[in-house]
Amino acid sequence: MTIAAIMTKKVLTITEEASVAALRPYFVEAKFQHVPVIDITHRLIGIVSVKDYYRTLSPVGDAASDKTTELFIQSRKVKHIMTSPVISIRQETGILAAASLLLEKNISCLPVVDEQQRLIGIVSWKDILRLIVRAQHKRQRRAEEEE
Repeated sequence: MTIAAIMTKKVLTITEEASVAALRPYFVEAKFQHVPVIDITHRLIGIVSVKDYYRTLSPVGDAASDKTTELFIQSRKVKHIMTSPVISIRQETGILAAASLLLEKNISCLPVVDEQQRLIGIVSWKDILRLIVRAQHKRQRRAEEEE
């Protein structure tokens, strides 16, 4: 089975010139863990994690007023906090290979790109774990039916 079978295809993205404040709806309201950063041609150029976002807020969050914090995150750009280059995979990648890469690189998601490095999806360790759990449940149901 390949990543194409389990990847999320509708991925919310952001540009590198967006303010860090623009990430708030992704991480606080929608509860995403990663936001891919793309250029105007939809090529993947970076990724921002929820940890990156809160790490950026931490120096000002404790000591500053809400207004000061808001001004700070409005002035910071996504390009200042994103990880680049990004470890990515193709949709033809096998699930075991993707899981191995997540473990080897100690990362929690892999953007999926096409031949031109355009973002077409994303897969996380949760997607892979969900697949494993579902497969195990199917095996258990079959074993119970055979008894």
